[in-house]
Amino acid sequence: MEAFISRSVESFSNFLSEHQEDLKTSKATSQIISYILPYDGIKLSGKVDEMLKNSERSFYFENPESDFIIIGNDQILNITENGESRFAVTDKKIRDWKDKIVSNHEIIKNKRVPLFVGAMKFMVEHSDNDWKDFNDSTWFVPKTMFLRTDNKQFFIFNFLYNSQTSFEYILSNFQIKLEHFSRITEHNSTLPIIREIKGNSPKDKKKWKQLIDRALESIENRRVNKVVLARKVDLLLSGEINFEKVISKFRSDYNTCYSFIYHFGKSFFFGATPETLGKFSEGKVEFDALAGSAPRGENEKEDKEFETKLLTSEKDKAEHNFVIDHIRIALSSVCEDIIDKEKFKVKKLSNIQHLLSIIAAELKPESSLFSVIKEIYPTPAICGSPQNEALHFIKKYENFSRGLYSGIIGWFNLENEGDFVVALRSALNYGNKLIAYAGSGIVQNSAADSEFAETELKLKPIMSLFKE
Repeated sequence: MEAFISRSVESFSNFLSEHQEDLKTSKATSQIISYILPYDGIKLSGKVDEMLKNSERSFYFENPESDFIIIGNDQILNITENGESRFAVTDKKIRDWKDKIVSNHEIIKNKRVPLFVGAMKFMVEHSDNDWKDFNDSTWFVPKTMFLRTDNKQFFIFNFLYNSQTSFEYILSNFQIKLEHFSRITEHNSTLPIIREIKGNSPKDKKKWKQLIDRALESIENRRVNKVVLARKVDLLLSGEINFEKVISKFRSDYNTCYSFIYHFGKSFFFGATPETLGKFSEGKVEFDALAGSAPRGENEKEDKEFETKLLTSEKDKAEHNFVIDHIRIALSSVCEDIIDKEKFKVKKLSNIQHLLSIIAAELKPESSLFSVIKEIYPTPAICGSPQNEALHFIKKYENFSRGLYSGIIGWFNLENEGDFVVALRSALNYGNKLIAYAGSGIVQNSAADSEFAETELKLKPIMSLFKE
């Protein structure tokens, strides 16, 4: 290992020497140095929990279908915004960094190299005690990252450089971080169990039904066409969570979902979401329209019956079409060549199946990641339709802050490459306390009992983690 570290430091030193003029002649006050080191030797097994907990801020993101994993620790800079202008201000600040990076990212041929990672809340809000560790929007550049992509593994070191910084200091930091990364020890423990539950009593179910009735009344009076309502369940666990165990469970049971963990301070927000908000690559973007749900069957015959019922359900198709129409209309100002890549497919998870359509488009030359996301978010799949009226209903009648639940989480770089997902099937954890969230789309003819049952299905990915 010492020989590997020595060679790596020498390689990084050569990189800095080769780019000495780029760094010294820059007029920028600061520049990002981002150096990728191929590192196929590391084994993550047993180490992920410590990697996530061993810093003030950390981030995990995985797409099992494409063998893509990010683990980011600490930060060299962050772009944090609160308030209604968070999309526009974040976009401007990101553009300001466009020509202020020196990297060897070209060694990864597909250009999908993460730089910024982070999340945005569902809506602008005054943080309550549950969400006090998270702002409305924070995207940060980790100081170190582990990246797995295209069956290869990499160590990424990021540094914020200015003219007062010596190369010796940068190399020393690189060596310290690489040595620490290589020394992470294995740590294994079992997942805790649930000691106490609040939020699913008969009284809570009655309140939920009353909220559904209020929503149906608004739909009947044509104030909204659809509104997505969320509920939460508060859990007290027997101990702290081992997040490697969580990831392993998500990977085996929900292998078509993105897994994520976002940690800051004492809080961990995590989940396994089936919904891609936007996948940006080579000037193109794809969006999921995911709305309309049915349970899985006990056997193949029953499962097919539920699938057929879902595909022919006027209620579910109407709910789904709200999302498709919203995305297509919203994209018209920032994208072109908008097509339905797939329509009315069924996405099957271990506990539920959804109607899925995929909309693809090309970015207009002047468009950026956040200018596109600003137009489509939040979609009717997570708030309702019309958007403003549905959001007003949620603000008025949901009796808790969603925070990052149904918000945006993901990664991007300065080349308009990135993945953003909607943070569903998720929970907030601090210490031995856990808050799990789930929602359901209410449209005309929705039935309160069925909608409650749907939220129970959607809570299962979290709740099932902590049973004996």
